[in-house]
Amino acid sequence: MSTTCTVTPGATMNTGVELTAPLLNLLGTPSVTVPSISATSITLENYTVTTMPGHAVGRLVYVSNGDAGSPCLAVSNGSSWLRINLGSAVSATATEEYITTE
Repeated sequence: MSTTCTVTPGATMNTGVELTAPLLNLLGTPSVTVPSISATSITLENYTVTTMPGHAVGRLVYVSNGDAGSPCLAVSNGSSWLRINLGSAVSATATEEYITTE
């Protein structure tokens, strides 16, 4: 049996059903379905080198001038912002360029 419900914190309804922990446990283990986000585009927070935010491990941001004045992405390791260089423009041609050294 599948039960679908929406729970809003702080909301109550007069259902006449006593909602105690033992009775809720009889409902079984709830399942949560999260819609796919694979087709969702993201927009990163936009900063300059002088306006970079505080560190939070794994935080990813766009830095408009972080690669010697050129744009780049940056990820925080908790104590430093590490630059992720943006390579060549996206292209349908077979020729690819890779940055191997700085």
